[in-house]
Amino acid sequence: MKIHNGIWKLSFGTPESIVPSKQRYVKSPDSEAIEKLPSHEQAPFEFNKIRFSASARGSRLEIPLAQGEDIYGFGLQLKSICHTGKKRCLRVNSDPVTDTGDSHAPAPLYFSTAGYGILVDTARYASFYCGGNKALNPEAAGESGKTSIALDESELYAGKGGVPAPMLIDIPAAQGIDIYVFSGQNMLEAVRRYVLFCGGGALPPEWGLGVWYRTCGTHTQKEVTKMAEDLRSAGIPCDVLGLEPGWQSKAYSCSLDWSKERFPEPEKMTESMIKQGYHVNLWEHVFIHPSSPIYKDLADKSGDFEVWNGLVPDLSIKDAASKFSSYHAKALLKKGISSFKLDECDNSDFITSPWSFPECSKFPSGADGEQMHSMLGLLYQEAIEDACRSQGIRSYGSVRSSHVFAAPQPYVLYSDLYEHKDFIRGLVNCGFSAMLWTPELRHAASKEDYIRRLQAMLLSPQMLLNIWSMPNPPWMQLNKELNRAGQFLPEDEQKELLKYTKEILELRMSFIPYLYSAFADYHFDGIPPFRALVMDYPDVQELRKIDYAWMAGSSLLVVPFTAGTKEITMPLPPGLWHDFHTGSRHEGSITIKSELDKVPIFVKDNSIIPFADASRFVTNGMKYKLTLRTYGKHPEAARLYADDGFSLHSGKKPEFRGTVDKDGRLSGKLDRRYEIKEIMKF
Repeated sequence: MKIHNGIWKLSFGTPESIVPSKQRYVKSPDSEAIEKLPSHEQAPFEFNKIRFSASARGSRLEIPLAQGEDIYGFGLQLKSICHTGKKRCLRVNSDPVTDTGDSHAPAPLYFSTAGYGILVDTARYASFYCGGNKALNPEAAGESGKTSIALDESELYAGKGGVPAPMLIDIPAAQGIDIYVFSGQNMLEAVRRYVLFCGGGALPPEWGLGVWYRTCGTHTQKEVTKMAEDLRSAGIPCDVLGLEPGWQSKAYSCSLDWSKERFPEPEKMTESMIKQGYHVNLWEHVFIHPSSPIYKDLADKSGDFEVWNGLVPDLSIKDAASKFSSYHAKALLKKGISSFKLDECDNSDFITSPWSFPECSKFPSGADGEQMHSMLGLLYQEAIEDACRSQGIRSYGSVRSSHVFAAPQPYVLYSDLYEHKDFIRGLVNCGFSAMLWTPELRHAASKEDYIRRLQAMLLSPQMLLNIWSMPNPPWMQLNKELNRAGQFLPEDEQKELLKYTKEILELRMSFIPYLYSAFADYHFDGIPPFRALVMDYPDVQELRKIDYAWMAGSSLLVVPFTAGTKEITMPLPPGLWHDFHTGSRHEGSITIKSELDKVPIFVKDNSIIPFADASRFVTNGMKYKLTLRTYGKHPEAARLYADDGFSLHSGKKPEFRGTVDKDGRLSGKLDRRYEIKEIMKF
């Protein structure tokens, strides 16, 4: 059944009642924006070729794949980007060891280079066999076969090619399933339909796109206050200070109230932070300690297993979510807190302690533990967003788990893992599932590792220095143990690291107008602000497996280095590209040499990049002084967005959108927020 322009819903058997589409976090589709997309009447493949069956095991779907199409998506995947021919088991697991599909934010959603996507509406740990398994066909038996015996594993296990197998989907327990099909003239258009079907992408406040610094987990009010003053004295750009578990009287599980011993005057501290231009973010998780003020209210609305001696509220129940939300609104948000870090709402199979609830748990809503693990991250995000909306706050936070329908939620995923190449791959992948991800900095093995980790965040959803494990700033000592012991680097090395830090963070602040406008395109038009090259160029075979570079907004291509890499040779997308820093022109394949003080950024030909004077922090409604960096002989006007940067919208306000052209002319009321200072031609 066609339900929107280019979107179909197909039903098979008797679907379960507890599925993602029926949860309270699901927004209404942005029907108006969907209808503005190019008309798409024809289905991307013949739906009557889909095969469905149900058994005691659950449901099985076979969806045809055509020769040459490649498959992407499945949520936040850190181990690979192209999934064609692989099995993906979408189990909620914070510690994926190999490339199996495990993720702390899996999503039963995939997109094809053939220009369509499929959402499988299940909270089960579904498995997807992405074209590697063919059903038995006795009539074709003996038609092909090997004429030689393999002598090594690489030959034995190599893909055999030929007629493609279907996408085979195994959904445990369910006796039926609904799927949604998103089609387009290309892959990006199909992704846009999905994002708009979710209600549009998140639009964070401008301050959320600035610099985040998470203070040490053991810090007291006095130490946090000193850190805030030291960052300002050192001239380090910073918009958000994050407090780790120690702010609470009980943290594992959580009391959600202030520790009177460590933070005797939290409101006074918060007020002081706000005056200095900071927003305060608080760490927490969903497991509620018996001493918490809301424990009794939630006791009969929780699962039947404890986690860290705390209850697990069933946030799919309206009353439970309401009590959880209203407490946050009154006790924390109303008193100056701006956002939250939502930790450990995923699961783990590789930690010996009872780290989370078992899959066989039971919840009052009827969900079991498997379903709740899949949905808990989004239920948690929505509960906190309810609290923020009740206080008129446009927030931006961090979270450890997500699933399908996540696009509108203003939360950036993070992980306990720390392999830098995996973190970069996560950023490349996140756009396929309309999720946000940061390759955060915690510590570093060397000066180069430190700089490269900072550079990789430059054009990402969140510039996060997550220094929770060290009492002193990383530029004083990168080694965690020595940092804790107060043994610092020589003064000249500290100065050098501080110099690099300030330069990179100031560069981030200069990109805020560009990034904010990219998020506006996400919010209004469904275009992921950070996406793999294959999404924009699906027909270019050489780009299909590029997992170390991504598009940021409409015009920038980012190719960060990791420590130890001396050069990168990669194919550029079709057309002419300019080095952001020098303006030099490139096309075809390019070899990039490592330069420690520079992250390679390439600009699409005939683009204008609005580049702001760097500020130490974002203020509400601040006016940006822009240098227009124009690239190419015929620069096309750049889109900009200019609401006040922080107010919670009661509705969409496209009248704040406009353009800036190569002569510095602003349209669409942009002059209220932007002043053109200079035009630079490259």
